[in-house]
Amino acid sequence: MQGAGVENKRIIILGAAGFIGKNLTARLLQEGYPLTLFDRPGGSYPAAVGQAAARGQVCLAEGNFGDPVPGLFDGLGEVDCVYHLISTTCPSNSNRDVAREMEENLVATIRFLDACVENRVKKVVFLSSGGTVYGKLHTGICREEEEAFPITSYGVQKLAIEKVLYLYHEMYGLEYRIVRLSNPYGPYQRPDGVQGVVSTFTYRALQGLPIAVYGDGSVVRDYIYIADAVEGILKIADGGKGHCLYNLGSGRGATVLDVIDGITRVLGKKPEVTFLPGRPVDVPVNVLDVTRFEKDFGTAAKVSLEEGIEKLVRFYQGEENV
Repeated sequence: MQGAGVENKRIIILGAAGFIGKNLTARLLQEGYPLTLFDRPGGSYPAAVGQAAARGQVCLAEGNFGDPVPGLFDGLGEVDCVYHLISTTCPSNSNRDVAREMEENLVATIRFLDACVENRVKKVVFLSSGGTVYGKLHTGICREEEEAFPITSYGVQKLAIEKVLYLYHEMYGLEYRIVRLSNPYGPYQRPDGVQGVVSTFTYRALQGLPIAVYGDGSVVRDYIYIADAVEGILKIADGGKGHCLYNLGSGRGATVLDVIDGITRVLGKKPEVTFLPGRPVDVPVNVLDVTRFEKDFGTAAKVSLEEGIEKLVRFYQGEENV
C-alpha cells in the first residue's frame, strides 16, 4: 500500500487493539497512513500508537461494535478502506449461544455496512477464517471454490458476512475483499488467551509451564507468521486481479506435535505436555490451498514455522522489533 499521497488516504481499522490489529496498525503507521482505530473500551495499544496520536496521525475511537458509534466517520471525508477484524467469539467458545453470537457479529456487521454505504466508504476488507469456514467435509486441503460447511457458529458467522459483502456489492457497489486467514501467530498475540497454539505453547515453554494438548496431537493446521499475514492482507486489499476472495496461509500443514517439536528445537529443551480429551470443534485437518494468492501476489509465507518460533521467543525476551 505504498505510494504517493498516503497522507490523503483515510483508513479505519475495526478491532485495532487485537493481535492482528496491532500488527496491521504498526505496518500502516510505518508507511505514513492516517488511521482511525476502533476497539472496545479499555483496549491497549503499543507506545507507537500513542506517539502517532500525539502528532495527529491516529484517531482513537472506542465502543461496542454492536452499538452505533457516534462520530466514527466524522471529519474523515471519503474513507478509502475499512479493515474489519472484529469478532466477539472464537472457534473454541462459539456454539454456546448462537443467537447472541449472530447478533453481536453478523447483525452488527450488517448495520456497520449500512453506515459504510451511507458514508461512501470505498472498500471493506474483511478478515474471515480459513480455519473454520470450510468445516470438515473436504480432503484436508481447502480451496476457495469449494463449498463451505462450518461446524462452529464462529465459522457460520464469517461465511455469512462474506455473503453479505457480496450482496452489498451487488446492491450498492461497495468494493470488498475477503481474506480467509489460516492460523496466524507472533508478537502481540495473547499467550494466555483461548487462541494461538504456537504463541501459547512457546510462552508457556519459556516459563517452564506445562502445555495442554487436546486429543493426541495429530490435529493438522496451517500456521503463518503475523508479518507474512499482514503483508498478504495488504496485497489483497490493494490488488484482487479478478478475485475478491483469497485464502492466506502457508499452504503447509503441521500437527500440534510438530509445533511442540519446533519449540523443543528452538529452546533446546522439551516442554512438559499434558494430553486432554479431544474437542468436537476441532476439525482433524485444515490446510489452505494458497495457489490463487501466490499466482497473483507471489509467495505467501516467507517465514518458516521454526523461524517464526525463534522470532517469537526473541519478542517474549524483550526484543520487540522482530
